Amino acid sequence: MKVVMVDDSPADRRLCQVLLGEVYGSELEFFEASGAVQGLETCRRVAPDCVLLDYKLPDMTGLEFLGLLCPEDSVTNPQVAVVMLTGMASEQVAVSAMRAGAHDYLVKDRISAEGLSMAVRKAIEKVSLTRALHAERDLLARSVAEKEVLIQEVHHRVKNNLAVIASLLRLQATTMPDERLATALRESQNRVESMALIHEQLYANGDLREVDLARHASLLASNLFHSYGVDPARITWRVAVEPVLLGVDQAIPAGLILNELVSNALKHAFPDGRSGSVLIEGSREQGRIQLAVSDDGIGVGPVGELVRPNAIGMHIIQILTRQLKGTFELASGPPAKFKISFPEAESGQQIVQSAGSGR
Repeated sequence: MKVVMVDDSPADRRLCQVLLGEVYGSELEFFEASGAVQGLETCRRVAPDCVLLDYKLPDMTGLEFLGLLCPEDSVTNPQVAVVMLTGMASEQVAVSAMRAGAHDYLVKDRISAEGLSMAVRKAIEKVSLTRALHAERDLLARSVAEKEVLIQEVHHRVKNNLAVIASLLRLQATTMPDERLATALRESQNRVESMALIHEQLYANGDLREVDLARHASLLASNLFHSYGVDPARITWRVAVEPVLLGVDQAIPAGLILNELVSNALKHAFPDGRSGSVLIEGSREQGRIQLAVSDDGIGVGPVGELVRPNAIGMHIIQILTRQLKGTFELASGPPAKFKISFPEAESGQQIVQSAGSGR
């Protein structure tokens, strides 16, 4: 064990060497320095396990010495164990020494072999534990950063793969002689694109856990209006959603529900060139997320009439609502209004904003 003692008293240096020698024997490597400059040079040369430091040195104070010995952060990230020695039994001096980075404090005229060796051992153990803690923290930080990069790349690849699938569905739809089949393929394309939008936001925003559903809904509505070739002068849309954050597990089904509702509104609410608007609302109330999509179109019948064997959109909505452990309501209107309510995620993730519309 290497110990450097920085003290201008040869007698004190000799005493400490003898006391530590009684405990550590041949394992002890004891280095001496009578002043701060020499002590700093010795510490940098031998890299000691512990420094015994006099509180008052001829060329500077022990506190100033500590600042030079461990310039980074001697308190929270110590480079070497330090035991401060002083001839004054002062609590204020002890506190100042510990705040400056010392790991223990001893009064010279009360030093014993057992007390000195114990102070040295505990100081070294404290530094060792602190170093291990910092190393573990740095390792965890690197691991988290690597995982975040990996997850971000996964979202990016999932988004790209979904975009490829959507493109294939769109291409297949253009080759279909049967318009009903072409329409079904385009609707499947829109559903795939709705999921891709979630992954795109997670990748682009750098937040790998939560989605701004309001932004997602706005993007979704804009894409659907474009996909259906809607004249914005004839049918308009608006998103009025309070700030709420939605975790991925809820964002995807909620986004798909909004996709179905907006799509249905565009297909059925405004026949024969009828004009109107679609409104998407959302809020958080008493631990539940409330989403609503309404339009001022021709209105719809009861929910039972909508759930026909070939009404896949309504079946999808009901399945996804159950997945969210939520409820679904319809006010047939006019205006027609679809309401979805589901509990916030238990993890505390919150929904952000949503948009969608439909029927």
